[in-house]
Amino acid sequence: MVGSETVATERSAWNREERALAILRVDARDAFAVWQRNLQVYLRTWKMQLAAPLIEPIFTVFAFGWGVGSLITSRVENISYLSFVGAGVLAFTVIMRSLFETTYSAYFRMVYQSTYDAILATPVNAESLAMAEIAWAVSKAALDAVIILLILLIFGAATSPFAILAPLPLLLGSFFIAGLSLGITAHVHDIDSFNLYLAIFFSSIFICGAWFPLDVLPPVLRWIARGLPLTSAIDLARACLTGKFFMRHLYELLYLLIMALIFVEWAMRSLRRRMVA
Repeated sequence: MVGSETVATERSAWNREERALAILRVDARDAFAVWQRNLQVYLRTWKMQLAAPLIEPIFTVFAFGWGVGSLITSRVENISYLSFVGAGVLAFTVIMRSLFETTYSAYFRMVYQSTYDAILATPVNAESLAMAEIAWAVSKAALDAVIILLILLIFGAATSPFAILAPLPLLLGSFFIAGLSLGITAHVHDIDSFNLYLAIFFSSIFICGAWFPLDVLPPVLRWIARGLPLTSAIDLARACLTGKFFMRHLYELLYLLIMALIFVEWAMRSLRRRMVA
């Protein structure tokens, strides 16, 4: 009888804990400790990991900004195509960095290296671990954003003093994609399952305004594209690069923030169910 009451009490406490916001269970010190652990690992291989964000954007700017741009005589949304596509290059590279860090890298730490098991054997809880992983992905995205922004400045794609603010909406977009990706990773039991997610991501990047205006899309695709948080992140980054702000950008910023919080919460709950429950 006493045992049954104990089990019932534990279940009641667990149900109350599940109904509460997962983000409220994050311990900032524990999350920072895990973030530091990831930083120490990164510092061992930073030279090789910096190669991609240095090389890829340069060739992308050459290919789209100067290659395709030379075939486009008119301005796109009253700006040069180089400036237009510069936001797409910046957004695509930065957000992709956050995605890969919370898919394949996180999966390796969770499954093959058992790093998550080792961390959760300490007083660190699943929510703090999830927040640390998301924060680390956003940190790497921030580093890439600074590097690529300098490249865009050199090539003349950034024409506004507000260009220094361009990484900010992309970091919010990285926060969203990191939460979404980590939540998906927590549900993946076969590494090949990432193929479907990546196919959807790389397909969506072509319709979210990175390479051409949304107005040229059919109405149905245009509405789908406007519903993607990535579209908001790219549009906000482009506004910063060119200094052309509109009222819609305020709504996009709010929408991006809400979606980021929703999927970060989902990621924390998903990782707890995978690793603890």
